[in-house]
Amino acid sequence: MKKALLLAVLGAMLAGCAHQPVYTAHYYRTHKAALKKEIAFCAKAEKLSDSEEKNCRTAHEVRSDEEAADGLFSGGTNNPALLP
Repeated sequence: MKKALLLAVLGAMLAGCAHQPVYTAHYYRTHKAALKKEIAFCAKAEKLSDSEEKNCRTAHEVRSDEEAADGLFSGGTNNPALLP
């Protein structure tokens, strides 16, 4: 009887846990709104689940890559060897 009660309680606890999918860098590169939303969520959150932590890490990496690419290909250069 105790085993059945314990299993029922554990089952109810696990059923209440919402599973958040873990997104890839490709997803965040192609879904800019989701990237912005995830960055904002990560900045506000005090405690993150494992999947939320992975999503935050991936979103920050994508944002860093995009910022680096924007700076690299911004059109200007300070390198005298590349100036006309």
